[in-house]
Amino acid sequence: MKKIAILGGGMAGLTAAYHLTRTPELRQQHSVTVYQLGWRLGGKAASGRDAQGRNLEHGLHVWFGCYENMFQLLRQLYAGRTAPPDSPLQAWTDVARPQPYTPVGVLDGQGRWTYWPLTWWTNDDVPGDGTLMPHWWQSLQQLFHLVERLLHRAPAPSHADAVAAAGAPPMREGFAAPVAPTAQAAINAAQRHVQSLQGDLLRDGHHAWQHLVDLVHWSATVMKHTAGAQALSGTYDRMLWDILDILAAVLRGCWTDLIRPDQPFESLDDEDFRDWLIRHGADPGVVRTSTVTRVLYDTMFQYEDGDVQRPSYAAGTALGVIMRLLGTFKGSMMWDIQAGMGEAVVAPLYEALCAAGVQFRFFRKVTDLELSADGKRIQTIRLDRQADTLAAEYVPTFTCNGLSCWPAEPFWNQLKDGEALKEAGVNFESHWCDAAPAGKEVLQFGADFDTVVLAITLGAYKKLNGDPGMCDQLIARGGPFAEYVNNIGIVPSQAVQLWFDRTPAQMGWVTGKAATVSGPEYLNISADMSQVLRVEPPSSSQSLYYLTGTYATTLYRQPAANMQVPAQAAAEVREAAIEWLNNFGYALWPLARDGERFDWPVLTAPHEAVGEARFDAQFWRANIDPTECCTLSAAGTTKYRLHPDQTGFENLILAGEGTRHGFNTTTIEGAVMSGAAASRAICGEPAVIVGYDFLQRRPSEGPG
Repeated sequence: MKKIAILGGGMAGLTAAYHLTRTPELRQQHSVTVYQLGWRLGGKAASGRDAQGRNLEHGLHVWFGCYENMFQLLRQLYAGRTAPPDSPLQAWTDVARPQPYTPVGVLDGQGRWTYWPLTWWTNDDVPGDGTLMPHWWQSLQQLFHLVERLLHRAPAPSHADAVAAAGAPPMREGFAAPVAPTAQAAINAAQRHVQSLQGDLLRDGHHAWQHLVDLVHWSATVMKHTAGAQALSGTYDRMLWDILDILAAVLRGCWTDLIRPDQPFESLDDEDFRDWLIRHGADPGVVRTSTVTRVLYDTMFQYEDGDVQRPSYAAGTALGVIMRLLGTFKGSMMWDIQAGMGEAVVAPLYEALCAAGVQFRFFRKVTDLELSADGKRIQTIRLDRQADTLAAEYVPTFTCNGLSCWPAEPFWNQLKDGEALKEAGVNFESHWCDAAPAGKEVLQFGADFDTVVLAITLGAYKKLNGDPGMCDQLIARGGPFAEYVNNIGIVPSQAVQLWFDRTPAQMGWVTGKAATVSGPEYLNISADMSQVLRVEPPSSSQSLYYLTGTYATTLYRQPAANMQVPAQAAAEVREAAIEWLNNFGYALWPLARDGERFDWPVLTAPHEAVGEARFDAQFWRANIDPTECCTLSAAGTTKYRLHPDQTGFENLILAGEGTRHGFNTTTIEGAVMSGAAASRAICGEPAVIVGYDFLQRRPSEGPG
């Protein structure tokens, strides 16, 4: 039986363990042990209950309908478990529900923030059904479908003066012109055209594609003149102009750089996506300032050091992500999670793994991976045992409202000297934890493990300062592993949860339950998560919002000895969040105002708390611990990403969102794909990982 040590219990490591033990035959082949820092699993998907019973997350988790592997895992978990009768999560459809309304933040003509209403169409497909990704040009059809629907909803899509200013609609021999001189008609013609485009590419590809670009470009010109004619009432039209301008550049770039030379998305990754758009004719002003491009960078946290003034997103990866998000979603573009991630996903996965015989060792901090004398394999794993338990095994979860829940702090009563550790404020998950370990452990090749899955996130072993790191020996040998670690960046983020004593409508948000993006910096992503209140203890709260965004800081690079870092970061995020609520809270809650400031009494808080002190009853966190930072997909870095079996060490397998997979960006789907690929590298299962090669497939290749 092969002994496998999985270092790290985030979603990548847990997914690897799941696939390695999914069947009785695999369980007979593998002895799997997961070594986890601190008291809980899930990584960036971890959540925990505080003393009030409230769910506290690392950030905002909404899923996209193209997360095929995540949904597949979710469906398998819930099909194989019997939930307690009182659990609100009986089936996978209780965990994730469609969220088609996703307004986008924009500045109006007076410099005030508002939200551009965007409701996605739905389809009859079911996420997680295991079907393959379409040919990527089929995703392009969905982009046209989006534009066509937006134009159809535009309040005034055609104006005689705008059409006159734009000139005659395009007319190329062999192709039909729009039936009427309007932007709507041009896009309708383009939509019909793209449906038959594949056959045209085999005959007169350049001519056919150029006609498509002509139609889109002319539509953009009409919308530009429409927006200019309508002044402030043309916000919708100006957004459509931006979309069409960028779409025309995407079409030009796809033909020039991908279709004609038959190259995969990844071939564009040495260039930033914004630069690529401008090179292919997009308006530089639109590219650099429009919400249309900002949405992508915001959603995927693609800013160096979290600084929105330093965007960097590899062009091919960004384009591929667009194609997957918009062109391959099933059911709904976006899905809402109905409880804490730790309770809805991580705990059921943990229980399934325990039933499959996977062993868990909590409070284990990896300190060193040592190589064999010839440098070819991992010979020794050294760990700090952060705490000792009173019983033989630590029991990490408890039952609440029919759910298996994780606590926001360890169960101190299960730990030796637990009260003293609690009194000292020890945070076992923190990089800046100076508590002396309870002991040391040494794992040896052959006796304790045969294969190592390094599923600890990249930030934990990336050289950020002069401190020694767990992978120093491996990095010192150079080669692909060292290039991967040295060249892939990480991004700090922040998260805020707000409980309100009023409903969204009472605070002025009347357009429906929303998940928003590209609002005011830095809490530019938000979602109405009031559905989570049903699994929290009864309170006066009528609504619940999660907000998140990147955090412009380099504190994550500070040495472990600088014990002031967590408090400094928490204070900075608190101050910035209060300032954001005072200056920009009106965009989400226009009636929650006290003059020009935020109306603090709307927050759920103790009666004696007054003004900004009511914020202290909410929850916020700075995700600056290197293990909590997201992965940056910067221009010029994709070539350094590794597939899980490409470490250069014969018994070391990688797993995590920083590896190479079908997203190459920071998503739970990427982590799940990477974990599945780690298992496949060891045992050949799962044979199919849907979309894993999406960014590496050429336009001429079919579904896979």
